[in-house]
Amino acid sequence: MTDVLSLYAVADTEPSGPLGTGIGDEPLVLVPVGRLVAVAGSLPSRPSADAETLKKQDAVVRRLAGLFTALLPVRFGESAVDETGVAAKIAPRESELTKALELVRGCVQMTLRVFGEPDPAPEPAPLTAAGPGARYLQARRQEQAMLRSLPEIAPLSLALRPLLRAERIERQEAGPLLGTAYHLVPREGTAAYLAAVEEARGRIGGRRIAATGPWPPYAFAPEGTP
Repeated sequence: MTDVLSLYAVADTEPSGPLGTGIGDEPLVLVPVGRLVAVAGSLPSRPSADAETLKKQDAVVRRLAGLFTALLPVRFGESAVDETGVAAKIAPRESELTKALELVRGCVQMTLRVFGEPDPAPEPAPLTAAGPGARYLQARRQEQAMLRSLPEIAPLSLALRPLLRAERIERQEAGPLLGTAYHLVPREGTAAYLAAVEEARGRIGGRRIAATGPWPPYAFAPEGTP
């Protein structure tokens, strides 16, 4: 059976220390791809996505994140037969990945989950576009904007804004979880971030918020990385 190169992360600098081992205790190596490097390890087969393996993968990525000034986690299970295959996956996206690495440089991800009852849905803005097709597209844009917002925690969002480099929101359509906000925060700013969350607890209408992190910037890696 031929081994595969299992991918863990993409970076654009040399690590500050030894890479260590991966989920199968395999030595990790750097695979250069243009201006980027991929962190990979040789495994007998593609790993299975069971809870224990996912936990090991996260531990490896968290350790690697401490070795690079900027790192993008790779989607679990991504692999290639050899270094040429790794390059084929990453090279076409070099520009996109380089921009993403610049965004996350020096930052960590904090994850904020919001539970409770939603605010009443606001009246949609009047559709001003001409023609049924244009109005449909305008309505769809309004719907998508709602799915990327959490007005229920507006006071907290205002307090956090100066501490963030970037934000990504995923709103839930049903259930006790209203939505999740993924926040990109400079490493040195996590204490101020958690203090702002704690201070705002009494100003968000009795809703429950749970902040976790710091994490590697999972939510800020381009979709399907690599």
